[in-house]
Amino acid sequence: MKLYLDPPLLGKVNMARDLEFVEKAAETASAYVRIYSWQRPTISLGHFQKPEKVLNFPALEKHNIDWVKRPTGGRSVFHFREITYSVALPVDYPGLPSSVTEAYRFISEPIYKAFVQAGLPVKWARQEENFSEACFLAPARHEIMLQGKKIVGSAQRRKAKSVLQHGSILLDAQPRIFAECLLGVDQENFIDQLRKKTMVIPVRAVELQKCLMEQFRTFFV
Repeated sequence: MKLYLDPPLLGKVNMARDLEFVEKAAETASAYVRIYSWQRPTISLGHFQKPEKVLNFPALEKHNIDWVKRPTGGRSVFHFREITYSVALPVDYPGLPSSVTEAYRFISEPIYKAFVQAGLPVKWARQEENFSEACFLAPARHEIMLQGKKIVGSAQRRKAKSVLQHGSILLDAQPRIFAECLLGVDQENFIDQLRKKTMVIPVRAVELQKCLMEQFRTFFV
C-alpha cells in the first residue's frame, strides 16, 4: 500500500492525482491512499453533472471560487476547509466486494475506525433519497453519521481493473455561499437542510489525520 499526505493543491491537480492513482492501482495491483486538502475554495461536480445546469458562474466569480469535475459520480460538493481522502484499489484486491454499496462499506471501514479512535461515536447510514444538487444532503447506505448527521460525503468510480473512492470530511462550512453558487435551489431551504443534516467534525484536523493514517496503514496492505 502507498500512502500519501499531500499539501493543499488546486482542484484540477487533486482530481488528476486521484485519476493517476486509480490507473496505477490497475497497473501495479497495489492500493493507493491519499489524504489531501484544497488550495482554494472549490465546488466539485459529479462526473455526470452539467456545469451550465448546476453552477451560478457569476456567484463563483463574485466569491472567487473554483470548480472542477470529479471522475466519480454523485452530486456537488463545496470543498472549503476539510480533510479529503481517496482510495484506489485493483478490482481483485483481497476482500473488496463487487457490489458498489458493499465496496463503500469496505473502503470506508478504516475511516469509521479513525473516527472511533478519535473519540467520535459514529454510526453507519441507511440509504436516503436525494433530490438536491448537493452530495451532503442525503447519506448513501454505508456512509458515516454522527449524531444523526452526515460527516463524510463519498463518491466512487469503478473501472475495468480498478476502483476509486474519494470523499470529504468537513472541518468548516459555508452553506450560504454554497447555496448562492448553485442554480435552481431554494437558497434558504437549502441552507436550512445543510445545517440540519450535516455537521463539522468536533475534533482537530491534525488529530484526525493521524488517526486516518494509522487506520489506513492497518487496513490496507
